[in-house]
Amino acid sequence: MEERLLKYFRDHEAEIFGDLERLVKAEASTSDLEALAETRKVLEALIRERTGEEPLVYEREGGHDLVRFELGQGEEKLLIIGHYDTVHLIGAIQYRTEGDRLYGPGVSDMKSGLISAIWTARAYKELGIDPGRKLVFIFNGDEETGSHESSDIICGLAENARAALVCEPCVGNGDLKTGRKGNIKFNVTIHGKASHAGNAHKEGINAIQEMAAEILKIQALTDYEAGTTVNVGICQGGTKVNVVPAAASFSVDCRYKSMEEGQRIRREILELPISVPGASREVEIVEGKLPMEETQGNMELFAAAKECGRKLGLSFSHQFVGGGSHGDPHPGRPGRLGGRGSFRKRIPADQPVYSADRAAGFADSGYPVEQYRRELLRQGDFEDPLLAAALFLKYRYRSG
Repeated sequence: MEERLLKYFRDHEAEIFGDLERLVKAEASTSDLEALAETRKVLEALIRERTGEEPLVYEREGGHDLVRFELGQGEEKLLIIGHYDTVHLIGAIQYRTEGDRLYGPGVSDMKSGLISAIWTARAYKELGIDPGRKLVFIFNGDEETGSHESSDIICGLAENARAALVCEPCVGNGDLKTGRKGNIKFNVTIHGKASHAGNAHKEGINAIQEMAAEILKIQALTDYEAGTTVNVGICQGGTKVNVVPAAASFSVDCRYKSMEEGQRIRREILELPISVPGASREVEIVEGKLPMEETQGNMELFAAAKECGRKLGLSFSHQFVGGGSHGDPHPGRPGRLGGRGSFRKRIPADQPVYSADRAAGFADSGYPVEQYRRELLRQGDFEDPLLAAALFLKYRYRSG
């Protein structure tokens, strides 16, 4: 089968790169909804043309619709996730080729991954390869800003899936990503008391002084060995140089590798004692994505991918990386789809996408998404899909 797949992709290489060029030139950043809709039309057309399937579109109120199609049959499900938005404004990067490398907005992250997924499905159908399970492909349009409009759909589709493959590019040296850090932000507001710095200095409560003391303590929470970084990136306070400042504020970015470390940082920042008598503080927590930890299930899945790669002449290892992606669980966004509907109709934005009782069960149990993901990633027989995915790594390497 490996030789058949390899020959098929080589025979269709020009078409594959032609499709990549077509999708890359359909530029759109996450915030440009009009351009994003045009990109989505191109993506839908490519799915129809290459797989013969009619994509299902989940309409979202904010305009970041999701596109889904399926291949194969069976009770067991494998989820393949991607996104069609990019971080680049239109015209920021010109599409060009230099030798055997392509450059353009989203070439690597992650339109080559989308083309890989679509052509994997096409190869399976044309070569008559039965994946032995249902392959569910889901592509969203707001990944670069946190997947806020689509994580409920994605988590719903992940329910009862055997595993999930994310079409993000590999590390620069070809290694696969088996772990990602979680992230969380804190917005801290300090309240003091204003007074004249010359005539009533003693009566004032200096909010900037309290902020300075807290920043030093919070920065010290960084633990490189544990993989935890804490960064105060913004701070402000005061109104005039001759007035004791009554207010100050600062924002904190934290990246962490384990749920335990994330809980430690939350606790330390929330319970930080006041240093300046009379000052008070408020802390707003902006939850990001939970960490994708290198669990036993993850590593067993990597071992299966590595073996598939070996059969195709590919050699790679794995790495834990700092940036977030679809691979990170989403806190508070679990769910079950309320209904599939026809594969030839759009799902309105106001249709429920998860059951209330299921969501409540997840919320009551703390951070079960991580435990749930571990269960999903138990070892299984992924040989067929991973052979195609591993093969397409070659194309991703070449696409820059």
